Amino acid sequence: MNSLIERLTALHRLLGGEIRRELKRRVPDQFRLAELKKRRLAVKDQIYRHHPRGMTLKNAAGAALQRLRGAKPAHGRTGS
Repeated sequence: MNSLIERLTALHRLLGGEIRRELKRRVPDQFRLAELKKRRLAVKDQIYRHHPRGMTLKNAAGAALQRLRGAKPAHGRTGS
């Protein structure tokens, strides 16, 4: 399940980047923005559904990054 959460976290981050890029355009496409935001929210909902003990998205992302880097999570950051 951790790999699922890591993939969802990466997708959430990717969608956030797409939203930021669209907002920087001279004339942002409001329909595309709405679709990207809906997709990002759906991914966030999946993270909350699949994550044990209801860890926050920020903590889940931080824990996933630390695992990818091979470091131990900081005390109290994983909700364990």
